[in-house]
Amino acid sequence: MKIKLWGLMAVSALALSACDVVRVPGATPEPGPDIPEGAPGPPPPTVPVNDPWGEGEDPTDNSNDDPIVVDPVDPDPDPVDPADPADPGDPGDPGSPEDPINPEDPGSDPVQPDPDDSQPDPTDNVDVVDPVDPEPDVPVSPPPPPLPVAFEYYAPGDLIPGTGTGQGDDTVYAPNMLFPIKTAATWPQSMVYRWGGAIGGDQCDPKNYEIPWRDNFCEKRSSTRNTPMCPTNKVHQGQDIRVGSAADCNALRAQPKRDRGLHEVIAVEDGIIQHIGTYSVQLKGTETGNIYSYLHLNMRRLRVSALDTVEAGDTLGFVSNDFGSTPTTFHLHFEIKAPIEGEGIVHVPPYMSLVAAYERREGGRGELVEDDNVAIASFPAFPDDIDIVE
Repeated sequence: MKIKLWGLMAVSALALSACDVVRVPGATPEPGPDIPEGAPGPPPPTVPVNDPWGEGEDPTDNSNDDPIVVDPVDPDPDPVDPADPADPGDPGDPGSPEDPINPEDPGSDPVQPDPDDSQPDPTDNVDVVDPVDPEPDVPVSPPPPPLPVAFEYYAPGDLIPGTGTGQGDDTVYAPNMLFPIKTAATWPQSMVYRWGGAIGGDQCDPKNYEIPWRDNFCEKRSSTRNTPMCPTNKVHQGQDIRVGSAADCNALRAQPKRDRGLHEVIAVEDGIIQHIGTYSVQLKGTETGNIYSYLHLNMRRLRVSALDTVEAGDTLGFVSNDFGSTPTTFHLHFEIKAPIEGEGIVHVPPYMSLVAAYERREGGRGELVEDDNVAIASFPAFPDDIDIVE
């Protein structure tokens, strides 16, 4: 009896010593590191283990239960058996029996919509921005047609041959001034070397009103009138302007001298009437400081007095031929004195300022024409002692 008991105890001890080997079914694991006394157990594996117990079973078996398919959108879906043809599946699933794809019906495939099923285009009525050019070119309207030609003129400094040496200066010294004649057509030109002047003829000859404008600043004179803006001395210091027409000229001649007044002369700039002489009116511009001189007005019909304040466009008087005791032709002699660096306030060429002002007044452009080089008069034909002061 004692022998059997000791034998049973020996067998039990052998069984206990083999517990670590037989506790896990399957292959015998390789021995691991010694576990310190009191440790909670072996550390968790560093990589996922599909079959930690070595049983070779499908983790989705779950004792033959249906596998759980996890929807990433719905993490807790109802169990679905994808292999079960009797399961209707998701009604929205294109492969489900409730939503079959008919090859003959293009609209039955949600991946390929029905081409006849018109849907609004999200890009309709949306400005497409070019990433290269975020500000695309806007259609540019064609430039307006050029202004009509209102008059023709010779180049500045192009005097009648033989009448002096002009100054080819195209500077507009008074860029904002008004034209000194209010409304009438005008013909800037020489009063001395045209018909009715020193060469004879009638000042009302129609040929005086049928030619391009012509500069006569720096035209030769007998008196000592000088300006550093001319290449020679004894010169004409302004621009002569014939006004109106041949018929107007004859109408003025028929009027009594004191009543003459067909064409208004106006202030070209806001300013003060600085001086009134025997046959001249001086206006000093308040904006520019320029001094504008008007000669040969009808001095009996002036509309201003010395020291009057005037605005641009105010009437100063009327075109006539007053020249002291010696009458001249019917015209306006117009001068500009302007500050010039290194020279002070001196007479400057008014010709191109008049061209610009007339273009604004008429809403048309002047057309530059070439000189035909045909001399209306040649200065050497006049005696040396002739007195030309106009």
